Amino acid sequence: MKDIKVTKNQVYKTDNYDKFNFVASNRAVSPAHVREIMAEIQRKNLTMENPIKVTRKHEIMEGQHTFEACKELNIPIYYMYTKMSNSDIGQFNSVQKSWSFKAVLNHFCVEGLHDYKIMAGFARRHPYPLSTLIILLSGEHTKRVMQEFRRGEFKVAQSLDSVEQLLSNVGDFKEYNDRIFRHRTFVLSYIDVMTHPDFNHNVFLHKVSLVPARFVKQESQKEYFRMIENIFNYRNNNEIRLY
Repeated sequence: MKDIKVTKNQVYKTDNYDKFNFVASNRAVSPAHVREIMAEIQRKNLTMENPIKVTRKHEIMEGQHTFEACKELNIPIYYMYTKMSNSDIGQFNSVQKSWSFKAVLNHFCVEGLHDYKIMAGFARRHPYPLSTLIILLSGEHTKRVMQEFRRGEFKVAQSLDSVEQLLSNVGDFKEYNDRIFRHRTFVLSYIDVMTHPDFNHNVFLHKVSLVPARFVKQESQKEYFRMIENIFNYRNNNEIRLY
């Protein structure tokens, strides 16, 4: 079967850098990545074959790092018009060079998605990895929910007050071990422990203050359960079992 020739989009060339505009909801330009592209261009200039994509208003939808690299090198910009809109930026780039969760969060906050603004508020108040906050606010620990977050489909499904209380409780351990209280495995383990009918956060916090040397970073949830159980049962006549 013969290949079908597809009409090629017109590529334009200009050295008028001022005609282009950045999109606020796009990820921030990384100077390090710009330098990497500059080095590649200097090695072999393929910018004509990889034009940046812009709207009819010359807003850069894809290729802002290439644009900056060309500008720094004082060479022409090759560009083509695209049907992409602001809402397509995050999804398009999520299947290209992966955006960080922080970049994705910024994009959808600027685009006005309410659930992402809630997430941003939690991220400002609590110094936890965004992946941890995604799990806590969605109530899911799955690959699917991470993919939904990147596509702009994230939804808060848990009580905001309960998540705030949990993070506040976990934050109480910061003075004893700065590494543990931000460790996702510990946070997820502590969620499970909090559901135990005989477990009490204030009692456990007091026990940690008595034997802080036992409160150390672990590698798995099972190890955290064992550690928490060991500390909670310190000088406790009615021992509890967590695993």
